[in-house]
Amino acid sequence: MASEANSPQVDRYKIQEDLYCLPYHHIPHFDNEDVGVRFRIIDWGFEYLCYTRHIREIVQSLSPSSVLEVGCGDGCVIGVLDLGIDRRVGVDLSERAIRFAKAFHPEVEFLSIDAQELKETFDVVLAVAVLEHIPDDQINTFLRTLEKRTNRDGYVIISVPTTVFRVRKKHYRHYDLNLLQKQLEEAEVHLAIANVEYVYKKSLLVKQYCKFTHNHHGFIELRALNRLIWNYVWKRLRKTDENHGKHLVVVLKKSTTNAL
Repeated sequence: MASEANSPQVDRYKIQEDLYCLPYHHIPHFDNEDVGVRFRIIDWGFEYLCYTRHIREIVQSLSPSSVLEVGCGDGCVIGVLDLGIDRRVGVDLSERAIRFAKAFHPEVEFLSIDAQELKETFDVVLAVAVLEHIPDDQINTFLRTLEKRTNRDGYVIISVPTTVFRVRKKHYRHYDLNLLQKQLEEAEVHLAIANVEYVYKKSLLVKQYCKFTHNHHGFIELRALNRLIWNYVWKRLRKTDENHGKHLVVVLKKSTTNAL
């Protein structure tokens, strides 16, 4: 009997193509001391997956036909909105980020332009982890652009880091609801707050798990335990309150009058 590897029914191209869900050549790398490392890891990965999947569920609940993500980066958010949406567009000023986005999600239209240059409007407009990167003197223009790109009776979804943790060097500010409301009022946009949620609560259990599985001794991935931790994150840490939530997620509905 011929081995599976030599069988004419084996599609070697497909085997290789299926590996490109992630460019695996970039996983092994050299660290700062020029030592070869076989893996890459993000310690805040559970948090990231939690709030981005939560936003995905919000978009799904709105059943839009079209979605625009402003400041889409490498397309990781709009790229997973495979919910029968007819049109998905991501824009970002970074050409480098857009090149990554096009490579990872060729089914989405990505443009390296300012959203102000668009003429089209959309049922849902996303700004996920973007507003904290906008300088103070550009906030009004940015919020007005989100409004202009939104269909009548459409929605804008904004996600920002909260004041629960300190401002990072790459951020201009972190948010509470009062600050976001103040910025919306000053921008004079016709966007009424429809829903407010605080997402992801810090957990000593998750912190200890991450420390146990990734430290200066090495890295291990225990699949069964990892599944338990993820279920705990999704069911127990995802939805919280303003005193604990690391991310403020606000759904705004476009209206004909300023309802704020």
